[in-house]
Amino acid sequence: MNKISPSVMCIDMLDLENQLTALDQAGIDLYHIDIMDGHYVPNYALSTYTMQDIARVSKTPMDVHLMVTNPEQYIEAFAKAGAAIITPHLETLVHPIRVLKQIRSLGKKAGIAVNPATDIAPLAYMTDFLDLVCVMTVDPGFAGQTLIPSTIRKITDIRKMFEAAGKPIDIMVDGQVKEETAPTLVAAGANVLVLGSSGLFKYKPEEYRRVVEHYKNL
Repeated sequence: MNKISPSVMCIDMLDLENQLTALDQAGIDLYHIDIMDGHYVPNYALSTYTMQDIARVSKTPMDVHLMVTNPEQYIEAFAKAGAAIITPHLETLVHPIRVLKQIRSLGKKAGIAVNPATDIAPLAYMTDFLDLVCVMTVDPGFAGQTLIPSTIRKITDIRKMFEAAGKPIDIMVDGQVKEETAPTLVAAGANVLVLGSSGLFKYKPEEYRRVVEHYKNL
């Protein structure tokens, strides 16, 4: 069964508490917290304050996607804010294994995100330190983009790499995960689906349970 992680940046913030209640009742597994610094990606999104607000009304774990320059400077702060999984971008790290160890030392699961054009070969050296890889199927920074087809093969190649290493590492997919694309992404090897405006939030809250169950059971 797949895990479902709604993208909090796509939630109507004026209705946040009601939306969180509906999502929790729908049986989601995680909340996807996009952190953007306006430098690594040309946009800004969310913060530790958003996480604290979520934690006041929900016990659902949060996975933090760090789209920032020098992510190692922020890992401790997001760990303290309640992150269950912390995922910096491979492209921002000089010493990725050191950073993965840092995340795990704080009692959190360690992830790595890779952009559509990023070579996945370095991941083979990190399998002992990884809990999750987030494959971006669009360039990071903005919702509503078009899925880049070559990222589907990337998911397959990563899954084969992890299976060869005997590692049950989660593969999260982020970007244009919707009814038309999700079956292909799951077939390729993804098992954690980030759902945003096109995959989940176009529906009414009373429909969330049906939609979440659909994606879980692909």
